[in-house]
Amino acid sequence: MAYSFPLSLAEFQDIINVAAAPFRLQRSEEYSGLSSGQILADEMAPPLWSAPVRLFPAFHDDGLETQALIDTLDGSMQSFLFYDPRAAFPRHDPDGTLLGAATPTVHSLGADNKSIRIEGLPAGYRLSRGDMFALRYGADPERRTLHRLSAPVEADGVGQTPLFEFRPHLETGAAAGAAVELIKPAAYMRIMPGSLSVSEADDFGTVSIAFTAIQRLVP
Repeated sequence: MAYSFPLSLAEFQDIINVAAAPFRLQRSEEYSGLSSGQILADEMAPPLWSAPVRLFPAFHDDGLETQALIDTLDGSMQSFLFYDPRAAFPRHDPDGTLLGAATPTVHSLGADNKSIRIEGLPAGYRLSRGDMFALRYGADPERRTLHRLSAPVEADGVGQTPLFEFRPHLETGAAAGAAVELIKPAAYMRIMPGSLSVSEADDFGTVSIAFTAIQRLVP
């Protein structure tokens, strides 16, 4: 079997038996102190999602299979799709059945670069603060960004939401018509160099595997 990258959810996350992977925004900020006692802060680069990934303990053979799959990523060279298990589905749609076959897209973007309006949802569809969504836009390569709602929102009778805020801010190139993923919203990720850990076998013959994943905006 020849792999192509990024690895899909079915090829990677669905196989490795994730126990926990809480996403958080990793920020690149600089702080400077003034003689007045004030602190100045500046953002040096856009924030990226990172996640400390911990797998369930596995017996030797299963652990070797997982390690072999991770090896196909060539360290940090190749990418994979990955989502936060805590936010696999919107809070009010815990198995995705309410969304059904709907294919939501971006209706319009706020001028503040941190708000959006979505269309193509079922009438009355609700999203909660803390729900996540991914945007897909562009081509060759397709860009993919991941965002977390800052406030709850509800679609109207024709499936359109009002403007609502989220973080992080939009990246350049996002526009009306971009596809919106609400079910298992995934980012392009890669393994942070030096973060892969494989334990020795315990008394039950199981090993523990962990690594840190960091976002990429393109595959």
